[in-house]
Amino acid sequence: MKKRYALWLALGATVLWLCFIYTRSSKPAVVSDQESGWVLELLQRLIPSISMRLVRKLAHFTEYAVLGGLLWLDLRLWGRGSVLLPLGAGLVFAAADELLQTFIPGRSGQVKDVLIDFCGVCFAVGLLWLIFRWRERKRAQKSHS
Repeated sequence: MKKRYALWLALGATVLWLCFIYTRSSKPAVVSDQESGWVLELLQRLIPSISMRLVRKLAHFTEYAVLGGLLWLDLRLWGRGSVLLPLGAGLVFAAADELLQTFIPGRSGQVKDVLIDFCGVCFAVGLLWLIFRWRERKRAQKSHS
């Protein structure tokens, strides 16, 4: 029962994160730029030469890395399927996000943003896969000792 509850909780977190991503993507460019301004100012205190363009690309990568982690967790809790499932879902969500932006004033859907988003998904899924594989090997070594 706990595992089922955890799965529903994880799925809920994934849906909420997707809503966050799509809410951010559905804002006109002017509004999005204003809202991103404080992030740029903060990062420029740490890295004075950082540009808004780089901040936006890092935001794409980070948003989708979080999504990739959540999708991977959903798969683990579901207990079925291949690691390709969260990767494929992440790619579909990234493409849909960019398509949505083509309908928003001042925004455009870009293939390179889909690729950046997908790299974020791949990074998180790959990192989590490696961590859990390492933990499983350590557990197996302890049980054989």
